[in-house]
Amino acid sequence: MAKDKYIFSLSDAKEKVTHGGAGIFRIILDEESCGAKNLSLLVNTMKAGLNCNTTGTGHDHDEEHCMYILDGSGGIYIDGEKYALEPNMTVFVPPKAMHYVWADPLEDLTYIVIYSPPGPEKKL
Repeated sequence: MAKDKYIFSLSDAKEKVTHGGAGIFRIILDEESCGAKNLSLLVNTMKAGLNCNTTGTGHDHDEEHCMYILDGSGGIYIDGEKYALEPNMTVFVPPKAMHYVWADPLEDLTYIVIYSPPGPEKKL
């Protein structure tokens, strides 16, 4: 439970399993949790060896977002380019950029996502 309207713990997050079971998405900050109107913050985990590519080419959305890698390794595909990901790396995904994230075969990939403006998390 949130301590107040400003301080939140990962245990406060709304958790969803998505992308056919490949990922766990935890929505920590959004309009519902704290009234945020210009951003949302999530902590996501892609399961080892799986990815969030559910359409064959990835997905896109109107909102820009960034990711900060906390733990594990994997990669991200953005508009035809593949990039390796590891802890302490930051990624920017522009609006309408086709993208998807994957975890390496032997370890989960956990990362923070900030959407601005918020919105894609509502579709997970």
